Amino acid sequence: MNYLKSYNLSDEQIKSIEDAIKEHDVNIDIFKYDPEKVVEILNLFLSIGVTNLYNIIMANPSMFCDTVSSIRKRINKYENKYELARLLNEDALNLNLVGLL
Repeated sequence: MNYLKSYNLSDEQIKSIEDAIKEHDVNIDIFKYDPEKVVEILNLFLSIGVTNLYNIIMANPSMFCDTVSSIRKRINKYENKYELARLLNEDALNLNLVGLL
């Protein structure tokens, strides 16, 4: 999961993500063997201005089991992307606003 370092995540944060994945009973294979999908989802959040990717992952690692198109549709339903990014940067639990929590 070293590819997450390109998102400025530290080794400690990556270890915490691995622990959270196990704790939430999420299939870690998605993070280990499908990095392209994880990267695409993270880039989707970055594209609207979300910067706290570590907190986003930690809030709901199971959302990475969903399809990219499903996540994109949920995000696109929220009209004001600037406001959505602000709310997600403020608190990752605001993922519930787009049905991702």
